Amino acid sequence: QGVDSAFLTLSPEERRLAWTWMRELGVPAEVAQGPITMPLRQGLDWLARRRGRSPEVLARVMAALLREVYSYLTRPRLRSRVRQRIVTAIQTYRPRIVVAHSLGSVATYEALHEVDQSIDLLVTLGSPLGLPGGVFEGLDPEPVNGRGIRPPRLERWVNIADPGDLIATPKRLGDRFDVDLHAEAYLGALDFHTMGGYLSCGVTAAAIGPYVW
Repeated sequence: QGVDSAFLTLSPEERRLAWTWMRELGVPAEVAQGPITMPLRQGLDWLARRRGRSPEVLARVMAALLREVYSYLTRPRLRSRVRQRIVTAIQTYRPRIVVAHSLGSVATYEALHEVDQSIDLLVTLGSPLGLPGGVFEGLDPEPVNGRGIRPPRLERWVNIADPGDLIATPKRLGDRFDVDLHAEAYLGALDFHTMGGYLSCGVTAAAIGPYVW
């Protein structure tokens, strides 16, 4: 699947979010020229050259996540079911530590506002929680004065992001959330967003270690 075919499957709203995402990653506004998918292709080519990655691969990753994000944010019944599964799991197993990756960090952040127990540690990995243009503004509870509301029973929050992770945007959640620690993990060019890559890195082990040894 090429760049154009990946973006042609997106709705107008998803394309708007894609462009906001690219701007957050540093794509200059003057790159965008032409109709439909042309600005997205040009923006993706700009990103690919600067990140040393294939535009086709970036297009597939971006299109897949955009569909998931848009579905979660715009389908209330789906959103409620996902959050309820997380709430039920936490209230059933009573964990001290919660680890959430990618879009899962969005659902988990929202679910933690509903749980009736304290969580010693939340670790978010490759999180797009702060992404403007749809994700950040669409959170429940809504941000107040440009700041996300911290889950009330959360003792400590560590956010971990690979500087090359295109999905963890913006990198420093502390600019928009009350995060206790932001740490960078270097996962490599081929592993920049995978759950396995984040879980196997020393930074994640250092964050979780004091709670499990």
